[in-house]
Amino acid sequence: QELEMRKQIHIDVPRTLHEYGVFQTPYVQTRMERLLYVWAIRHPASGYVQGINDLSTPFFAVFLGEHLDVDKLMTAPASECQAVIDKLDDEAQLAIEADSFWCLSYLLRHVQDNYTFAQPGIQKMVNKMKMVVSKTDARLTKHLERNDIDFMQFAFRWMNCLLVRELPLHLVVRLWDTYMSEGEAFPSLHVYVCAAFLMHWSPQLLSLDFAEMLMFLQSLNKRHVYLKDLEQWISQAYVFQETFEHSTHLNTESYS
Repeated sequence: QELEMRKQIHIDVPRTLHEYGVFQTPYVQTRMERLLYVWAIRHPASGYVQGINDLSTPFFAVFLGEHLDVDKLMTAPASECQAVIDKLDDEAQLAIEADSFWCLSYLLRHVQDNYTFAQPGIQKMVNKMKMVVSKTDARLTKHLERNDIDFMQFAFRWMNCLLVRELPLHLVVRLWDTYMSEGEAFPSLHVYVCAAFLMHWSPQLLSLDFAEMLMFLQSLNKRHVYLKDLEQWISQAYVFQETFEHSTHLNTESYS
């Protein structure tokens, strides 16, 4: 079983944010494989699940940025990135790996049931998001229902990868800065961010049919979004949290 897990990690790591050269470097890929394997061994209830690899990337970007110009690394080819990283001393290279592991462990501590058998945490989060959207954008909810689109078809990945695959990495880092400061409350906030994120696209979605909507929702990483958009979603999420968090209609235990 451990061998199969290591094989899956080895397959997934090169696919992780492959559009950024820095994540194609031997340095990052070797450390990411090791980080994911050690985390999985220490958490046998879930082990390694596809999607956890994506969750390590913002931390590598942040801690590389303590030593290097990470913006340049994000646009440079892998060979140039590796040449720059090779100039770091051993202590810095080890610190980047260690800090990334600690932060990933801290993040996953609060969402581990997203990655256990049948991923019950994700089921709860998606159901809660659906309830929020139904009460704040009934027109969009009805449009999705009329076209037989279930929230799980597009929002599963939003919960599994915490929007890493939907947003540019620099915006993910900004978003997760808020999440990390929230501690154990961040999964709830993430649900509200996802609701605001979906409703941002409501005007476009209302004009689309089933196939067009699915294609749109599954390719949001190709849409232009900006820091001001993200700030608006975060602000709206806090409003939703204040409005719904203690509502009996949105009690997450109801969706277990």
